[in-house]
This record gives sequence, structure tokens and C-alpha cells, in this order.
Amino acid sequence: MMSRAVLALLVFVTGCSAATAQPEPDARPPAIVAVSAEGVVVADNRAEAFYGLDRSGRELWRDPAAYAGGADVICQARCPNPVFSGSAEAPDPEPRSLSGVFARSDARIRRVLTARDASDAVIVESDGSETGSLRLIRPSGKDVRIPLNGAFSWAEDASRTTAVATSGKQALWFRHDRRGWRKVAGNTFDEPVRSLCASGAISVVKGERAYVLTGSGKPVPIITSLPVVAGCAAGTQGLVVYAHWRDEGGRRFTGISGVDSLGKQTWSREIADEAQIRAHPSGTTFVITYGGAAEVIDPAGRTVARHSGTASAAYTADGELALLTTEGKLRWLAH
Repeated sequence: MMSRAVLALLVFVTGCSAATAQPEPDARPPAIVAVSAEGVVVADNRAEAFYGLDRSGRELWRDPAAYAGGADVICQARCPNPVFSGSAEAPDPEPRSLSGVFARSDARIRRVLTARDASDAVIVESDGSETGSLRLIRPSGKDVRIPLNGAFSWAEDASRTTAVATSGKQALWFRHDRRGWRKVAGNTFDEPVRSLCASGAISVVKGERAYVLTGSGKPVPIITSLPVVAGCAAGTQGLVVYAHWRDEGGRRFTGISGVDSLGKQTWSREIADEAQIRAHPSGTTFVITYGGAAEVIDPAGRTVARHSGTASAAYTADGELALLTTEGKLRWLAH
């Protein structure tokens, strides 16, 4: 699966979500929002629908209703087997898969953040106030509920075995194994923060400024030339942060900066377009998609490959690169 960093997953217990927020019609190309070696899930702004493609590129399902309703979509153990949850306006409908209700919940706000199947999942639940709980559904044993207080966010790595959740001023590390998800560490900040991305080794959270977390030791402030850090893409050996903006004429731009383990900028560039940025799980390459092409760069920001005719690109947990072409076809490139 792709990292939740790529989706900029941000779920507030008040019911607002930006995980798969829909932009204005016809403004952006289709985007891969979840990927595994078996297929992809695509958010198609122009067709106003989510759809799932198997590895051969064959469309297995299409759901315009979930897209129109502002739902979030993730994959279960394999793509394109989806779970839909949430809505643009509370109360949320019950989370569902293609076969029906995925997980029962009486909460007004109920978003599935990650799932292997209905017995191994994480759901954020709230009555719509500033409090709620993180519900860990475990393959064996009782559900575990972790209290939340304030805006909540979740970011997980490409393997979906490491995640960082934030609630108010807390950042919590989680690990997944055969027994499900469990909390393993945490950091406390002087201000509310939200998760931007995670890998097996590091994560990035943001409050008034952005910080690198390693799971041990103090958070390290990120210092770059960007006016603000809005998102990031992380692998075990590399990290980039980025921001999107528009000029006075409405033209879209993307600023990207490489960042080392000390939070220092190592390189930067500006792209006159709104780009998608995804990390190889190792962090040894990143793919930037814009202007109908995918550009692969190394940790120093140097271009090592370019694939024209690409609308969206994402790495699997094994490092394979999935390319959604501008013609709607699916291509795969070896690690």
C-alpha cells in the first residue's frame, strides 16, 4: 500500500476530512490513492468517481456515490479491495466494503484509517465533539480504545506496519504484527500537531512548524526555504517535504525540499504545476508526477528517469512503481 503521507490523511473528530478531498471539477488528472502489488484504487476527479483496477489494468469496480458523498477510501490487505468510510457532512454512514457493512459502529463520526480485513482494522470514532477514541480492532481479543482529545490525524508507512497518530498535542507511534496494531511510543508537544507522513524509521508532524520524529529522542525542527510545510514523502533512508500554492493569476505551483535526519534542507526546487510526490519505501528514490509525466529523482534531487504520458504514480510496499497513464492504462516498473 502507499503511505498515508501520499494521501495527506487528516481526520478531525469534528468530522472534517482531507484524506480524499475532491478538488474543483476537471481541474486535476486521476490520482492513485491506494496501491499494492495486486492493483490500485483511483480517484478520478474528471469522472467524479473512485474505481479499482487489478494488476492487468482491468476495472473491477466503480463507485461514483462514494466519491460524490466525500467518502475516504482505503484498501484492505490487497488492492483494489476497498473500504469506504466517512462523508462530507456528519453523521457518517457505516463503513462499507464491496460486500456490505465493514464494521459496526454507533459513533456519529466513524472513519476506517487502515484495515487488513474486518477483524484487523483501526477506526477513529467520535460524537462530533472535540473528544473521541481510536478503536483498534484486533484479530484476537477485545477491541482496544485509546482516548482522543482534539483534532486527529493518522499517517502510516508503505508496508502498513508503522503509523504515527496525532491528537491535540500528542503524537503516538503504532506498530502492526500478527496480533494487530498496538501503541509503542509517544511524544508531547507544546502545541497541537498533525501527522504528515511516516516510514519505518521516521515521521513528520506539523504544528506551527514541522518536526522530524524518530520514535526515540526529541523532535527535530525542520528548517527549509518553503514558506510552510504542507506535506511530505518518507522512506527509511530519505525524506522530502513540500507545499502547494497559487499565484495571483491562479496558476498552481509546488515547492519541494530534501531534508536530512537533522531537519536541514539538502536541496530544493520549484515546479510550475501542482505535483504529486511519492517515496520509494527505502527513500532512495522519489517520484514526482506533474504535467503528464512522472519524474524519478534520487535523494539529492537529481532526475534519474522520466516517464511521459503519466497521470499518477505510486510505489508499492515492495518498491514496484505503478504508473497510471494519461490514457487510463496501468503500467508496472520493477524495483
